[in-house]
Parts: sequence; structure tokens; C-alpha cells
Amino acid sequence: MESQPTILVVDDERELTDLYATWVDGEYAVRTAYNGTQALEQADEAVDIVLLDRQMPDFSGDEVLERIRQRGLECWVIMITAVDPGLDIVELDIDDYITKPVSRSTLIRLVENLRVQSRYTDTERRELTSISNKMETLEDADSVDDVRDSEAYRELETDLKKLSDSLVQEFDGNE
Repeated sequence: MESQPTILVVDDERELTDLYATWVDGEYAVRTAYNGTQALEQADEAVDIVLLDRQMPDFSGDEVLERIRQRGLECWVIMITAVDPGLDIVELDIDDYITKPVSRSTLIRLVENLRVQSRYTDTERRELTSISNKMETLEDADSVDDVRDSEAYRELETDLKKLSDSLVQEFDGNE
């Protein structure tokens, strides 16, 4: 029997952490952390997905993310936050970004999408997913025109095209 994927839910608002944990419990092994320090204690190779708040008092979600990546952990990370997305998310090594409040159905959909992708995703496909999700998040932001005119957004578009072309060539070569 295949073991359940493990989700680490991190938010300094206990009620939200516990709520998100309840939503995914049953289908997943769930760990909870109520601050960045606890998140870093809980994060290890067994964690498949991290639901990470961006604003926390001890370590920000950005700092927790950076430390997780420095450890070489390959988990998927969904940033769930009250912070509206800006171009700074381009530099974050995240797989998706969603602004609170988040509904149960949206959270489940995001987690399930990553779960399915993890079954067949190599590094290039994962990067493609991350870039696509960031672009979608930025396009949904209030300042869409400003975002699309930015150098960072144009770089995302270029990276997306290169990865897409590479995957198409790989696919065509396998036929």
C-alpha cells in the first residue's frame, strides 16, 4: 500500500492552521506548525507539500521557504497569505501563491493538482508549473498592466516559452 503524502500546514493563526489541517486530513498525513521555528522543526524529507503563511512573527514565510530550500528539501510549496502578490513572488521558489481567504474547495483543488503532478513531473515540468502559476497569480492582481510591463514579468514569459519549447521538442523526439 502506498503511504499517504505528508502535508505541513504553517500559519501563526492557530485557527486557520487547524482548519486547513482538518480540510486535508484523511487523504494526507498532516503536520502543523504555528510559527516559522516549528515549521523548520517539522520540515524534513517526508514532507511532500507545505502550505505556508507569508507573514509570521518569528520567521517570515519567505525565510522559512529559503531555509527549506537551503536544506535541499524538494517539497511543493503553496504560499497562502493575506499579502497581495507583487513582483517579488517571481523570485520565490514556490509552486503556487494564493491570497486569503481561501475556501476549502480551492485549497483541496490546489493540493490535489500538486499531488497529481508529482506523479509525473520532472524538474522542467515542475518549473513550468511554478512559472505558470506565478504568472496567473500576477495577472489576477489589481495592477495587471503594471505587472505585464515589468522586466520581471517579461522574464517569466521568456522562461515559460523556453521551457514549453523544450518540452515540445522532448515530446516530439519521443514519438
